[in-house]
Amino acid sequence: MIDYIAYILIKLLNKIMAFVPISFSLWLGRRIGVVAFWINKKRRLVTYSNLKAAFAKEKSPRELKGITKRVYQNLVQTFMEILNLTKVNKKYVDEYVEVPKFELLVNASKSGRGTILLTGHYGDWELSSLVSSVKGFPIMVLAREQKMKHVNELLNQLRESNGCKVIRKGMSTKNILRSLKDKNVVGILSDQDAGRNGMFVNFFGRPTSCHSGPFEIAKHTDSLILPNFNVRIKGPYHRVYLEDYIDFRKTNSEDDIRENLQKFASILESYVRKYPDQWLWLHKRWKSTPARTVLVLNDGKAGHLNQSLAVAKEIQKARAQQKYKLEDTRIVIVDVKYKSKTGRSLLSACATFASWRCHGCMRCMKACLTDESYDTLMKTYAEFIVSCGSSLAPVNVFMSKENAAKNVVIMKPGIAMGLNKFNLAVIPKHDRPPKAKNVVETTAAPNLIDPDALKNDGEKLSKRIGGVKNKAIGLFIGGSNPEFELTKDAVMPVVDNVLKFCESHDAELLVTTSRRTSKEVENILKDKLAGNPRCKLLVIANEKNFDETVGGILSLSRIQVVSEESVSMISEAVTSGKKVIVFKLKKKKDAPAKHERALRDWEREGYIAISKPDELAAVLSRVWGDSSPAKELKDREKIFAAIRRLI
Repeated sequence: MIDYIAYILIKLLNKIMAFVPISFSLWLGRRIGVVAFWINKKRRLVTYSNLKAAFAKEKSPRELKGITKRVYQNLVQTFMEILNLTKVNKKYVDEYVEVPKFELLVNASKSGRGTILLTGHYGDWELSSLVSSVKGFPIMVLAREQKMKHVNELLNQLRESNGCKVIRKGMSTKNILRSLKDKNVVGILSDQDAGRNGMFVNFFGRPTSCHSGPFEIAKHTDSLILPNFNVRIKGPYHRVYLEDYIDFRKTNSEDDIRENLQKFASILESYVRKYPDQWLWLHKRWKSTPARTVLVLNDGKAGHLNQSLAVAKEIQKARAQQKYKLEDTRIVIVDVKYKSKTGRSLLSACATFASWRCHGCMRCMKACLTDESYDTLMKTYAEFIVSCGSSLAPVNVFMSKENAAKNVVIMKPGIAMGLNKFNLAVIPKHDRPPKAKNVVETTAAPNLIDPDALKNDGEKLSKRIGGVKNKAIGLFIGGSNPEFELTKDAVMPVVDNVLKFCESHDAELLVTTSRRTSKEVENILKDKLAGNPRCKLLVIANEKNFDETVGGILSLSRIQVVSEESVSMISEAVTSGKKVIVFKLKKKKDAPAKHERALRDWEREGYIAISKPDELAAVLSRVWGDSSPAKELKDREKIFAAIRRLI
């Protein structure tokens, strides 16, 4: 019924258009295009996302949204011209259509070979075929079948109204081959996604799946390919550009089909760059590309960045299970800095109302972030956005809207934003996450520790320090933060007790500090451990560090001793699969309830033991004598399963 109604409507419009000036039809089309732009949300977002992927580094969001609107206007103008195809005769073409280098088509017809007029969904591609026919070169065109049969046949009749012949479904390849072998002209559109089995060439800097059929046919029939693009100059005025032939006689490589397909893709890209609003961006052009980007937002906190990178790596691994290479999933880190605390609060409030269509949203981002952060974010296109911590959550929301990307937040995003603004939320259970489909509850914080990385780091570090006994203790010294104070008075009993244990159990000690460790604490460690035969390794992170330090110590140590203040550091130790002891620190103020809750939960569930600094030797002896294996953490499996569902 819908098919038949649409058929009647189009036929009626075609009759009406016979009495309406073409300039008025196109004026009306531009107005309808604006309405379609606002109504057709799904395709509008696809269009903007494609434009962002192609032009993120060159054009601002405002420019891209303007192009998106003009794409719709041009598309409706093209439809209005389809309704007017019965008007297209020699007088119409002479008045409205200019064809520079028309001799290329004339010479092709005289070459004694078939000719494929190859174009894309560019400008008014429907008009191009009629121009060829009106100028004395009847053309056979391969047109895509529409789902509505009555409408499809009516459109074909309009296409054939002035000498053009449409190749209908079921007879395409046979008729194309016959026509080309008879030295005729065939028109083919070839610029849409060809699926994972298509031929991949470079298009706007990305591997892009393309149909190789026209090129295989040209090679098989010894035909010339004549790229052509119909550019709308203004209103009904067009200019049809003919490019140099793509001729298989001039390529001798074994991969000549890919070589010539790349040549056409490069020509198409050059026209799209000149007139971006005239290409049909509404389909998912890069649906089959293996290349995907994960944008990791960085607030400058090493723990938060590591958690985000851990989730980004799980996206890489999940896509690898889909037969993509690890390098096909690119991870890009962008530093995010606010101009002020007020700016952070304002952006959090704005994110509650974040919307693609709101120009004010991007202005809010620009007002709240430093110029460098904003410019870098706007020039970055990504299919996945990952962030950790409440300060980055609003930026995550805005960037997911801007890129039509799937987004992941780690930790609760803050009071102002609901979890419904994120495709996936990874939240430790001590944060008391709600039960929801998009929430993954973890025991510890996500981190980059995995068996393969530990093994590699352990081998590297062992080689660097000349090996260790199977009795090593790893000691991780953090630093003061707003809640906890790590002073020399806290560190001295820790070092004394660990050394005491090492002496009594013939164990070796591997020590590293963090960037937060104070100079005072660093000096204590140097005084007590530098040159001590029990200390096999002392790494002062602020002076000299090795990439394999943390992973190597976790790999080579039998027990990990970690300062209390960092959930991220404790989580890494627990993930290593070794026994973990957390030593207590002095509180500056009441520690956050969730931090205390996390440590209690981990101790109760058997992941860690908690010790006062001056009791470490005794706790180490107890843990050392416990022959049961360390409790295995299952967080990574949970996160991976959720990421698989997400992608």
